Amino acid sequence: MYINWIHFTVPKISFVLSFISNPLFIYLIYSNKKVLFGSYRYLLAFFAIFNLFASVADLLIPVSVFCYRYAFVTFIADGPFSGIFDYGEIPLSYRCAFISGTYGILNIHFVFRYLTLKSNNVINQWFMPYGLIFSVIYVIVHMIIWGLIDFHCLHSAPEMRDYIRIPFKELYNESIDDVNFVAGLFWETTPGIIRRSWAGILLLTVIASYSMTLYFVLGYKIITGLNIQSITMSKQTAQMQKQLFKALAIQTIIPICVSFMPCSLSFYGAALRIDFMNWVYWMSAVAVSMFPFLDPMAIIFFLPALRRRIVGAVKGINSVSVVTNQYSETSNAIN
Repeated sequence: MYINWIHFTVPKISFVLSFISNPLFIYLIYSNKKVLFGSYRYLLAFFAIFNLFASVADLLIPVSVFCYRYAFVTFIADGPFSGIFDYGEIPLSYRCAFISGTYGILNIHFVFRYLTLKSNNVINQWFMPYGLIFSVIYVIVHMIIWGLIDFHCLHSAPEMRDYIRIPFKELYNESIDDVNFVAGLFWETTPGIIRRSWAGILLLTVIASYSMTLYFVLGYKIITGLNIQSITMSKQTAQMQKQLFKALAIQTIIPICVSFMPCSLSFYGAALRIDFMNWVYWMSAVAVSMFPFLDPMAIIFFLPALRRRIVGAVKGINSVSVVTNQYSETSNAIN
């Protein structure tokens, strides 16, 4: 199903950029000798690998969002899983679960940064390999819970298809019977669908809200700890800790803007009968697809040691190009 050129093109561009920026990021953090990441490099590499999996999911299971009156619908717009088939909501639930995976990874990052300040000996003694294994399991569990909520509470039903059949056909010129989707329908339907729709949305909101609360609480404690302990730290260590926290703050703002806010608008806009322009909904899917590319760039930008290596490499390429051109011009003049 073709939504528009932005929805079709941007996720594919983001996929290519993600497969450039994330491997480059992994190379930078493992090859850099000036910034001592310690065990944190393994967590950063895990985040980059997660981003690659998220980009593949975006490419294979591109989604869009449709809202009508008291219903919101997240559906597969294109790709190998777009056709209707038994258990077709499983790949869609898997795709949506990456939203929760992002929350889970950021939770771990904040806990790691906090423990680095308060109990660094715990990190040094236990993070490798136990802490990293726990982090991977925690993120997977986060994703499984989100996916199960989507699959069991927000699965499609004939009443949902009947409710959105005409407006969906008018907007996309496609039959809703040929589309895999998960949805919430909050009024104007059977009590069973209303109950499970509200249950699903509230459970998803709990997952997102506890993560957001963790970010702000631990973020405040990290800032306070940095202000107190920077007196006893070396200047270089204190500066690096502040730079890493700035990068983490940007990493947190990005999913809030491209994931939490669009999802909340879709969920509660339908639940409270608040109508938004159609572009708000499909743009939310486009915005989510950009996160795997933007995430590593935030860290590279806010860590001068990594940023300088990128800038230096670009300048080196330009210098070689200039010298080559000058050599060619000189050779032509002699000839």
